[in-house]
Amino acid sequence: MISYKDGDNKFNFRVGAIILSRDKKKVLLHTIKGYNFYLLPGGRVEMNEDSTSAIRRELKEELGLENIKPSLRLYLEDFFNFNGENYHEFSINFLVELDENNGFLENWDEFLGVEGEKYIFKWVEIDKLDSFLIKPAIIKKIIKNYSGVCEHIILHEV
Repeated sequence: MISYKDGDNKFNFRVGAIILSRDKKKVLLHTIKGYNFYLLPGGRVEMNEDSTSAIRRELKEELGLENIKPSLRLYLEDFFNFNGENYHEFSINFLVELDENNGFLENWDEFLGVEGEKYIFKWVEIDKLDSFLIKPAIIKKIIKNYSGVCEHIILHEV
């Protein structure tokens, strides 16, 4: 995974997925056991791995999804503090629309991923996103206001 730590500073290269239900009314979020917030499913990119391959790998490992067709949605540079460390996280985020082959994910409102109890996934109605703590918070706006255009956003949350 591409992650580098230097004292109290940490750099991550991450991919994320905005996974929409087939009716486009819900989005799949996840939390990590012990966290009080949600984020987009995904993970860190491996060395010599392109971002599209990384999101396909992550979604297969975490959710068992195969043959997805991710489309680029957001380049996000995020500077934030978490657990006493200053993060510089670069993430490439994709839109993933479920098809009939992957619709099995919609069978549960909340469920554990393939990797066990660490990751808890939850379908959230898009019109109710504001009642959830999602990090970074701008993800709510990105999901609700999709215009078909890829965006580049720089956040300084420190």
